[in-house]
Amino acid sequence: MNARTCEGLVLRVLPFGEADKLVTWYGAQTGRITAIAKSAQKSKKRFVNKLEPFSRLRFFCRPPRRSSSGLYFLEEAELLSAHLRIRQEYPRFLAATCLAELCLRFTRDLDPDPRLYTLLLWAVDAISSRDRPFRYLLFFHLKLLQLAGYKPDLIHCRRCRKPISGPACFAPDPQNADGALLLCGHCQPTPSAPLSLQALRMAAHVQESSLDSLHALQVPVHCLVAVLNLLHLYSQRLLQADLHAWPVLRAWLCGPEKPSRL
Repeated sequence: MNARTCEGLVLRVLPFGEADKLVTWYGAQTGRITAIAKSAQKSKKRFVNKLEPFSRLRFFCRPPRRSSSGLYFLEEAELLSAHLRIRQEYPRFLAATCLAELCLRFTRDLDPDPRLYTLLLWAVDAISSRDRPFRYLLFFHLKLLQLAGYKPDLIHCRRCRKPISGPACFAPDPQNADGALLLCGHCQPTPSAPLSLQALRMAAHVQESSLDSLHALQVPVHCLVAVLNLLHLYSQRLLQADLHAWPVLRAWLCGPEKPSRL
């Protein structure tokens, strides 16, 4: 077996047995990979302070012994960026945890997309170092859907196809899980949980903006909460499964002190 070297961002670390760990990361050249790190729970040298979620590492690993679908074997790792503040401050940790789950759900093993890796690093770096980390979760979610081929139409009504000019509501197509998702106030006169025109225009602006320009975008709290809720409902329908981190995120976003947190 030929060893390989690759760079990636750790998305998940799980204990495996009494001594080992399972490490899942995403890399530009490898896509998503899960590897077993032998004796990592007891290691005092090879993996100490390295195998942590949201760290960027250089991995030295061996492919599976019998098939390309098995676990890789992680032999060593070199720390490139720890993103330590994410593990020190709960809001950052929560935003990054939701981001990691989205990446895990919308990717497949050994299916690399360098654009996604660039987006992932950009978002994690920003969550770690900049203020108001939840806006970067919003930016990441919108851009991820776009890269995955599920860019939601936030400008036109699904039914009448006219540009939305007022509050709209989420209305999934019962015949098509990835169909358009908004109905305008004319087509749905009494919408439940309507999204304001300001929130929709903000989200549409994010879809068309470069990553560097988004640092300057200040998202109002009510827009942030409304659009994250919309994206959760849309992704839940696409995946046909709920996101495990969403209930915790929603409780935090809707908590009594949310303006100071976001």
